[in-house]
Amino acid sequence: MRRSLVTAAVLGLAAFGANAQNLMQNGSFEIPGPGFLLFEDYQNFGNIFADIGGVEVVAQDGTTSAKMFGASNGSQSDQVLLQTVTGIMPGELYTLSSWVLNPSADAIGSENIILIQMNFQDAGGANIEQPEAPAIDIVNDPFDTWIEASVSGIAPPGTAQITVALLHIQLGTDAGFPTQEGGASFWDNIQLVAGSAPCTNPADLNGDGTLNFLDVSLFLQLFGDGCP
Repeated sequence: MRRSLVTAAVLGLAAFGANAQNLMQNGSFEIPGPGFLLFEDYQNFGNIFADIGGVEVVAQDGTTSAKMFGASNGSQSDQVLLQTVTGIMPGELYTLSSWVLNPSADAIGSENIILIQMNFQDAGGANIEQPEAPAIDIVNDPFDTWIEASVSGIAPPGTAQITVALLHIQLGTDAGFPTQEGGASFWDNIQLVAGSAPCTNPADLNGDGTLNFLDVSLFLQLFGDGCP
């Protein structure tokens, strides 16, 4: 499983996402924000722009995507989009996904880190746990192609909200990189979905995360096979 921070058994439940409700608002950046906010429902920090109508890249969903790029001034430069989702239930499995693109015309340099992050927080906004995953593999992912990245985690006790963070971090020459290669990342179709926590009962013989007749059927099959 690519870019995963949880076990295969947990990720096996990711299929629920196709029909689950997206808890994010304005996930595809189609609604512009008021004032200094680029997109409604998001906070934005650093060099972030709205690519409207596919001026630079064709959006993965709708007509707008978000573009991030570092300051290229030799120092670390952090670009961040944030959205806080309330009503999160402790013990529930949550999966954050995003489509991300590395443009060949402005390829992401080696000093850049592109991440998706879920911050499980209490009601006061204090972080409890922070699952994250790389959103772009600049070595192996193709250019000019929308790549879906995801990260999953079970909300720990005390969780009341998740702050979703999309990050383009440019470390810069002050972090030991001899040059600053720059580069941009494009983001679209952000989704946060909830599903049941995985079943850890040994009686879940087929490992699909639930106890049902399929497990009974497999047991009867194994029982009928007997010992060698």
